[in-house]
Amino acid sequence: MLRSIRKGRTLRVAVAGLSLAGIATLAPSVPAAAEVTPPAGESSVPSTARGSQDHVLYWNNVLLDVFRKTGGTPGPLTRGGAILDLSIYDSVNSIRTIGKPYLTKDASAAGAYGSLNTAIDYAAYTALRGAFPAYPVADLDAKLNAALALPDFGNSSQRAFGRDLGTRIAKALLAHRVGDGSNDTTPYVVNTAPGHWQPAPGKPAGAPNWGKVKPFGISSGSQFRPGNIGGFASAEELLKSPEYAAQVNEIKQIGGKNSTARTADQTEIAHFWANDIEGTYKPVGQQFEHTAVIFRKYRPYGSSFESAKLFGLTSVALADAAIAIWDSKYGTDWDVWRPVDAITRANEVPNPGIVADPSWQPEEQDLAGNSFSPNFPTYVSGHSGIGAAWAGIVRNYFGTDNLSFTGGTDDPLAQGVTRSFPSLSAAAQEKADSRKYIGVHFEWDNAAALELGYDLSDEVYRNILN
Repeated sequence: MLRSIRKGRTLRVAVAGLSLAGIATLAPSVPAAAEVTPPAGESSVPSTARGSQDHVLYWNNVLLDVFRKTGGTPGPLTRGGAILDLSIYDSVNSIRTIGKPYLTKDASAAGAYGSLNTAIDYAAYTALRGAFPAYPVADLDAKLNAALALPDFGNSSQRAFGRDLGTRIAKALLAHRVGDGSNDTTPYVVNTAPGHWQPAPGKPAGAPNWGKVKPFGISSGSQFRPGNIGGFASAEELLKSPEYAAQVNEIKQIGGKNSTARTADQTEIAHFWANDIEGTYKPVGQQFEHTAVIFRKYRPYGSSFESAKLFGLTSVALADAAIAIWDSKYGTDWDVWRPVDAITRANEVPNPGIVADPSWQPEEQDLAGNSFSPNFPTYVSGHSGIGAAWAGIVRNYFGTDNLSFTGGTDDPLAQGVTRSFPSLSAAAQEKADSRKYIGVHFEWDNAAALELGYDLSDEVYRNILN
């Protein structure tokens, strides 16, 4: 069954992008839209919970290292990120109420400011140990010790209480996620008919069951599933249509490795947002990093009581977006092939508007220059849906889309590149467009994913922590 894109949302306009070499270096001292004094009620928060000493930001930077060493598809990474940030949030929220608890609120911790940083540290450490069991324990131990060595005004008994609080809350979150479907290893059944996606030779399908994982803030992975692609009733109608030919020919022209139609800026955009190569922080890590950039810029006096909520919401939106996107990719009868197959195997489809090019390769490539496409179906785009979910949830938190920022990338083919944006939605739109420039997605993959991501982020914001 094919799915159509709903037309209810006006898609955002692309602009130029971003970079972040070091989390703290890009924030101006007093941005135009930023708070210029601590917000009401924040003056009593200790300096050891602010700025460069904010332990929430510390552990979300640690998370990027975990992503780099773990790799793989977005689902397991974002699941671990949500467990991390919700464990931190419930710990912080137990000390001072900043919203509804996600799972646990310990009334005995109310007002225990001297326990705050240690509670965050042990909540984060315990969550990461549980969510990423293959990650080197010695490395996490070193990161925990570095966090504990940061300045803290809590005494030994207060810090001992914080250690117990954070550990207990993280263990409760981990127990809550047992049996959530993340360990489903049901084999993917390949459909070899034209139009259907097939895994690359010798490689397993990427997380084919992730769409069935229990979400954190929405009701199910299928809650925001798009309808039939382009409104077509069947695969046969789609594949022979002029609309399909137009989408394929667009990527054939601008997304190829040897394209002469793609501009230098479009090529930079393609690699800036990619982060598909193993060893990078992956596409989802880029959103965590940019969240920190924005928080530092627009909350220069912000504390862990603010950052904990922002990252709690953001991590859930990203985790649930990964689930919903993977439901769309694998959860219906039509798992669509990537542009590379649509172009090289065009002679297998009854569409006179497309001429097959057996030698065509996408711009997406590894460090050795070998072209590849991500090893899962094309519809909908993961980058696009994740970018929109991020933009939507950050917009909800700050109350505006108009947050300009500059940030960076981990992609080795865009090393040192920084891009700047006038708004959150501009960044999300450019992230979506990048997937066409790099040759791995069609426009309708992006349009449907953007709508899914924005709708999902609004639902998450309505449902949790507020």
